[in-house]
Amino acid sequence: MSFRNEEKLRIASSKIFMFKNWINNNLGSELFPPRIVNSIYFDNDEYSMYHNSMEGVVPRKKIRLRCYNSNFVLGKNINKETKISSVEGRYKISEKILNPKQLMDFGFCDQNYGMCHAVLNVTYKRSYYKVKNIRLTLDENISYKKIINKEIGNLSTFDNYNIVELKFISNESINFVRNNFPFERSRFSKYCRGIEFINYNYCNEL
Repeated sequence: MSFRNEEKLRIASSKIFMFKNWINNNLGSELFPPRIVNSIYFDNDEYSMYHNSMEGVVPRKKIRLRCYNSNFVLGKNINKETKISSVEGRYKISEKILNPKQLMDFGFCDQNYGMCHAVLNVTYKRSYYKVKNIRLTLDENISYKKIINKEIGNLSTFDNYNIVELKFISNESINFVRNNFPFERSRFSKYCRGIEFINYNYCNEL
């Protein structure tokens, strides 16, 4: 188990050009070609994972199914990912799922949250960069869909913001970002925003 040191910030589309210029000016590079990320999030009937995340409770979890570069085709290269935030730090557990449709249809029982079922679909385009020893991802065109009767709904709600996530491997990297990164950092959760937005069918500020 390895803990992750990371920060997220939201960035308006009008500032994407500025962000990419910052990468070039600091001799950064693209690590991999962009790809589409497609996730289905789970929660219990009380939406405890949502409430714990909004309140910053630790320990807490987010649990999702995830695939890449395709529509959510059940049974093809699907992983179940559990993101855990604790007082020690954050880490992720990933496992291959051979029958994801069973999770969609029947849910699963989590030892902390009890019976959980699919509630939200999130898709976006993710680009990958590296500046010095810092890995950065840029998530654009974020959309949210409600899970209705165990199926992904047709109505998409699009987020007005894009997300940059910075992952550090040393204190030196953290200090570099604090002294040189020209964007305001803020706590951000796609899952929490998605739960808010699908209830109103439009994107506003939380």
